[in-house]
Amino acid sequence: MRAWISGLIPDVHLPDEAFAARHRALRTVLTLAVPVLVAMAAFRDRIVAMLDGPQAAHTHGVSIMWAMVVSTAVCAAVANFVDARRAGSLVVSLGLLLGSAALVHAGGGLTDLHFGFFIVLGLIGLYQEWLTLVLSVALVAVHHVIVGIVVPELVFSDARAWQHPVFFAVLHATLVLAMCAVQLAYWRFISQAQAETRRVEQTAAEQLRRREERYRALVQDSCDVINVVDRDGTIDSVSPAAQAVLGYRPEDLVGSDYFQLIHPDDVNAIRACWEGGTAEQRTEVRTRHADGSWHWHDVTLRDLTGQPAVGGFVVSHRDVTERREFQDLLQHEAAHDVLTGLLNRGALVRALEQALTGLTDGDRLAVLFIDLNDFKPINDTLGHQAGDTLLVSVAHALQRSVLGSDTIGRLGGDEFAVVLRHINALDNAIAVATRILAAMAEPVDVAGTTIRCRGSIGIAASEPGGGTDTDELLHRADAAMYQAKRARDTGWAVYGEEVQALKPRPLSGTP
Repeated sequence: MRAWISGLIPDVHLPDEAFAARHRALRTVLTLAVPVLVAMAAFRDRIVAMLDGPQAAHTHGVSIMWAMVVSTAVCAAVANFVDARRAGSLVVSLGLLLGSAALVHAGGGLTDLHFGFFIVLGLIGLYQEWLTLVLSVALVAVHHVIVGIVVPELVFSDARAWQHPVFFAVLHATLVLAMCAVQLAYWRFISQAQAETRRVEQTAAEQLRRREERYRALVQDSCDVINVVDRDGTIDSVSPAAQAVLGYRPEDLVGSDYFQLIHPDDVNAIRACWEGGTAEQRTEVRTRHADGSWHWHDVTLRDLTGQPAVGGFVVSHRDVTERREFQDLLQHEAAHDVLTGLLNRGALVRALEQALTGLTDGDRLAVLFIDLNDFKPINDTLGHQAGDTLLVSVAHALQRSVLGSDTIGRLGGDEFAVVLRHINALDNAIAVATRILAAMAEPVDVAGTTIRCRGSIGIAASEPGGGTDTDELLHRADAAMYQAKRARDTGWAVYGEEVQALKPRPLSGTP
């Protein structure tokens, strides 16, 4: 049973800081909903008349409505005094669900108001707690059955539901259960992405550690370059290893300016060691080789100017260029897709987080979620090598279609994403999407076959000032991409808008 539950429910646990931020936001939403519900309950008769709902007045029905409103207010008040993480999320979730029920009652059971449960379920899903989802299904089922039997007109505006309240209650609870299943699937997607990111980072760190240990073992038998330099920076003596490490004959370096060997951008690092006192100082700088190239050196400096036998600074150099280059390579591989050279999922998410954090007031960005429509048939028919060729071609098309300040990444498989910075009008993002689709549609020779690749692009814009969560922004763009696949007319869609009615408009929200 435990294995079955762990397979069904993803192991997603929000960090305490992230949970606290989301909890404060949801608690605020619940608090603001209370006066709205009180006002709607007070003017229930007018609202029902305006919506042309059932006109029959039931005293006990009105009492149930007010009981729901009061219960919502109680949950909002109690939420401010509950510190426990799970208890706090349950109290807020219960309040939001009761508020949704009160909203339905105040509207005379109007069917459209039942969508409030799904909105609330999306908010509750931010907790990423499976227990709150179970609470949602249970409360909807119990509420619709009990109140639907006692006062069906309070829950359903459909006359058919008055004769079969249990059937309609089970139907609504099933739909809520389906929404919960979507939430669980989305959490599993997040969990897998986070696990993959951690795995890549741990692998890169382990590879770097092993490489450094192997390098240290190799250099133990080599000789470092030992220099004695006076206070003015003049080299007094150099060890014979200078020939092998720096390419200079030792006698050619004696009497020369030591700082002329150091890269201009690294001179200050050496001077800081110069002024570090008698303790051993260590840094890494670029040192000029005799052939004119710059090599990274691990430099150890000791001030022995007070010792007559030395009378200067003892500076030893060890060439660590290979280690530095390997470290840079590992950092690059850890953040980039091996096939296309684009940022991988983890690096793209981090870049998006940084971009959202850096937004100023009024500034916004947009995310384009790109999926290839016919990739699987091509991959199955022509083979994986042909599929890889097509993916590389798409990556090049994306790079040709965006600005250098924008960010491109491969999310996995045939999915890509683009982060467009400083978008001040929605038609800017649409223009980029159109340009990308046109570039992707150019003929490509794959395994001797000319192919025109088609794609679908979902567009989602951040809230002003970066208020949108990273995961939510990617989720919106993903949802818009599926909307574009269904439409199949423009090839792109904007989150929250029908494809047929989509028109470019300013992102500021002005008409």
